[in-house]
Amino acid sequence: MISKAEYEAHIEQIKSSQAIINAYHLQEDEAFAQRLKDNPIFTDDELRYAAYTRCPCGHGLAYPKNCGPRHYWDCSAILKGIADHNLKHTDRLPFTFYEVKSEDQPSAQGATTRTPIEPLQA
Repeated sequence: MISKAEYEAHIEQIKSSQAIINAYHLQEDEAFAQRLKDNPIFTDDELRYAAYTRCPCGHGLAYPKNCGPRHYWDCSAILKGIADHNLKHTDRLPFTFYEVKSEDQPSAQGATTRTPIEPLQA
């Protein structure tokens, strides 16, 4: 049988572990925020693209690989700093409200929106 002292010791261990996990995620969030501040332009290698969903400008939707769960899908042309601002672009689509299949999901079966197509509207 597990004693009350053993139980309480494990509870303290869980609390300590959770504090380390939380600090790690906070550091990741801060590093990503600093990356956005220092250089908001991303390369293809730094982005995760949507499998099928595109911005009206013809570029695929994407998000930076190191972003946190409160981030969003955005036009990859905007993220790469090559957007034509004369064209319509999608609004940011927060992960909490929008589900977009990414290219790395097995069910995408190799589909990606990395290559732009003609704009859907001007």
